[in-house]
Amino acid sequence: MELEIIKSTDLPILSRKRVSLMLNSTGATPSRKDLIDMVSKKVKSKKDLIIIKHVYPQYGKPNVKIIAHVYTDRQKMEKFEHKSLLKKHEIKVAEKPAEPAKEKSE
Repeated sequence: MELEIIKSTDLPILSRKRVSLMLNSTGATPSRKDLIDMVSKKVKSKKDLIIIKHVYPQYGKPNVKIIAHVYTDRQKMEKFEHKSLLKKHEIKVAEKPAEPAKEKSE
């Protein structure tokens, strides 16, 4: 399997980099976990700071286009990414403590 960076865009306000990659692979499309491993080696980043945003397998060709967000800060990642996407990546979000309910006094 060969992974090539097509495009990389820095987004400093969001503390991330948006990376488009092309994977030449035969057989089944790799899982998100495998893709995160490959992307982390390619962009030299920690695995827990990478979110695989989209995976586009090309019909009839051995190519898979991958769009990933590579964050510099875990807190920013939890703030900007959807909880459902974080759940797909098995990232536990620190929940805010529940505020105590105020009683009505009449």
